[in-house]
Amino acid sequence: MKVRFSISNKLKFGFGVYIFCVILLALYTDDTLKYSRAVNDRINTIYAPSIKSLEELDYQLVRANQLMKQWAYVQQRADHLERIEALTFCTQVIPAQLARVDSISVQWPMEQQTEKNIMSSDIQSVLLFYSEVRNLLPDFNSHNPTITDPIIVINAQELFIEGGDLQGFLSSAQNRLRKLTATQRSEMAIEIEKMNDSFGELTQVFIWVAAVVVLIGMFLAFITIRSIVRPVNALREKLYNLSQGIYSLHETRANNDEIGDMAKAVDRLVRNFERTKEFSLSVGAGKFDMPYEPLSQHDELGGALLQMRDDLASYRHQMEEKVAAQTLEIREQKERVEQQNERVTELYNDLQASIDYAQRLQNTILPSEEAIREVFAQHFVMYRPKATVSGDFYWFANKGKKLMFAAADCTGHGVPGAFMSLVGHNALNQATKVYNKPSQVLNTVNRLSAQALRANENHLVKDGMDIALCTVDLEAMELEFSGAQNPLYIVRGSELIELEADGFSIGSYVNGEREFTAKKAEIKSGDCIYAFSDGYADQFGGPAGKKFMRKQFRQLLLEINSLPMNEQLATLHKRFDDWRGDQEQVDDVLVVGVRI
Repeated sequence: MKVRFSISNKLKFGFGVYIFCVILLALYTDDTLKYSRAVNDRINTIYAPSIKSLEELDYQLVRANQLMKQWAYVQQRADHLERIEALTFCTQVIPAQLARVDSISVQWPMEQQTEKNIMSSDIQSVLLFYSEVRNLLPDFNSHNPTITDPIIVINAQELFIEGGDLQGFLSSAQNRLRKLTATQRSEMAIEIEKMNDSFGELTQVFIWVAAVVVLIGMFLAFITIRSIVRPVNALREKLYNLSQGIYSLHETRANNDEIGDMAKAVDRLVRNFERTKEFSLSVGAGKFDMPYEPLSQHDELGGALLQMRDDLASYRHQMEEKVAAQTLEIREQKERVEQQNERVTELYNDLQASIDYAQRLQNTILPSEEAIREVFAQHFVMYRPKATVSGDFYWFANKGKKLMFAAADCTGHGVPGAFMSLVGHNALNQATKVYNKPSQVLNTVNRLSAQALRANENHLVKDGMDIALCTVDLEAMELEFSGAQNPLYIVRGSELIELEADGFSIGSYVNGEREFTAKKAEIKSGDCIYAFSDGYADQFGGPAGKKFMRKQFRQLLLEINSLPMNEQLATLHKRFDDWRGDQEQVDDVLVVGVRI
């Protein structure tokens, strides 16, 4: 009996070997790291603090000796800085440092602790000598032989003579101190060397494990190629040929595993294709008596082929009659469709001609570039209708000392919006013949729009208009603004000033119920003033397919306001197109900018 070693068992074996090696390496690495952490802890808690404390104590002893020798030989006042420093070192700094050394030394070996205790005793003796010096020469006049007994001065200075008791205790303490420091440094170096050795051993283990893993991988790769890859490639080639309608009848060699089962199934499929091809050719040639046996009772393709043969044989004449009838019907339907297409084309051309004429009518109400330049020399208008005609329009007027401009957004877009824009533009022209105050103009526009659309108390027109209307007085350097839903932005360098609009639209209320408010602002030379509809901020796009939003629009204006007006317009167009990407434009877009 042939042994069956399945693909899953092969993969389990290979991955098991890899996992075993990784676990061994992880355990060894963890042990090395634990040892390293222990060494590092001893360095941080014992050796490094010990060395630091001993070196600081050594420095303090040297400094204290210098200061106390100066105390004995140099006449100084009691408040002299070096006297204060000497007193501090002897009474506070050195005792405190000895206490720190004592607290750390509890972790030292007994031999080092004994050496430390002798050193501490020597230092205490030195401090007693220093105390005696201070007692002999307590004040400013202690050094003056005419006032103080000169014997006292000599006695104090004799304590610092080389070979004396004070110098003996000091030298002994310093020698022991430096010996302890050297010992701590040596032990710390030994610990570090051991830690480095452990990492070196870990590196060697890594190398050996990597070599073993590579060899095992090469062996497994060889086994995999031999037992899996080669048969799979042979099956892939045979299946690819089948997808192209090409097949051969030679059997695929494979092992006794899942791939071998697949190879046998593919070979059976190929043989069945050969039988199916011969049967199909016979049926196609009209030989409906050609015998054919399905692979099994569950062979749906075989059953379908037999059913197809029977259906073709029994309904051949009926199908010919149906084809003839359907051909006649299709011919008649084609003639009707062609007639309808001609009618649709005619209607479309009429509609497009009407829309084109509406566009020409709407363009007549929009001021030309020359007319705008007569009002504001530095300006730009970004005007991008969603359809051929637009619900947005812009308006400029020169009223003597008052320069006026507006950006309006009528309900909807396309043809309905264009009709509203004609009504709004006409109302603006009529209102500004009488008024130049923006709030009065908008109140009048609301009344005139209602009259034009025949609105009354029983029939409130739902179509409306959002607008930002601005009047500029260059002599007084003052701006007056009134708005319906749409605000006005004044950008001055890195500052953006927003003049808010009233929260209702023109045409959204019966005339007289509400009044538009006026807002004034001081302007300066170089200021940029922007009026706009909501189309730019409401455009969907960007990476997440979200709206551009007013906040990002304000930031964009702050970025571009220092540019020439034509470059500002180009930047607005480019940023809009980049943001929109492949998204559809959702609304008419209008942005008007002027520079004072």
